[in-house]
Amino acid sequence: MSAAQFDARVTANTRLGGGYFTLELEADAPTPVAAARPGQFVMLRGAWGRELLNPRAFSVLHAEGARLAILAKPYGVGTRRMWGLRPGDPMTVTGPLGRGFPDPDPDVRDLLVAGGVGLPPLHLQARVAAAAGLADRQELYYGGRDRHDLVLLDDFAAWGVVAHLATEDGSLGVRGRVTAALAPRLARAQANRERVRVLSCGPTPMLAAVRSLGLAHGVETLLCLEENMACGFGVCLGCAVPVHGERPYRYCCTDGPVFDAREVRWP
Repeated sequence: MSAAQFDARVTANTRLGGGYFTLELEADAPTPVAAARPGQFVMLRGAWGRELLNPRAFSVLHAEGARLAILAKPYGVGTRRMWGLRPGDPMTVTGPLGRGFPDPDPDVRDLLVAGGVGLPPLHLQARVAAAAGLADRQELYYGGRDRHDLVLLDDFAAWGVVAHLATEDGSLGVRGRVTAALAPRLARAQANRERVRVLSCGPTPMLAAVRSLGLAHGVETLLCLEENMACGFGVCLGCAVPVHGERPYRYCCTDGPVFDAREVRWP
């Protein structure tokens, strides 16, 4: 599946809790993004002139035919501009890009571990699994600062995916970070010799903690990394990831963003 660049227009900009929003776009005809795997991403750029020269990278939340959606939060100049977009506003889209998660496996239980704007790859993985009749092989582990940080939960409930929640203030789910919910589950899987794998996306400190847990319990752990990307094609070399092996670095945009936890060279 090759990437393409195409023009699209905003069809909806929906405010969610915690400052998050979903941006829905539609092109004039079906696009390759409709076949995006969970974890793959698109580069988006608005009609912003010279103020913002580089596009912004976003994981695909959902795509079908000529339509696609992303989840974002206004952290910087680009996402603040996108927060203010209205239906009809133009966007340039490039994608799908990168390497995504593997397909759901009926013989393996996927533990989907999400934090912040890292939810979309796991949301799409759950959607794909539900469409394949494998929702019962998926479990969501989702953490945030408070209950408002946990969005789109109704989708997982509609698909039949059980959600285990954690908030730092204890307002929803267990009190603590998402690893507080994940750790006992991995210990149980190890004790019962259950076939599970961890698929995770979120802030780097969260991914580092998930990586450590997965490796400690001998569980296959796949990390969808969040790095700043200026091009999406491995040209700018701005998204280097330290890895083990002959090459000391690989690139998040072309070699990832999904990496095996054993590959990543973190402390």
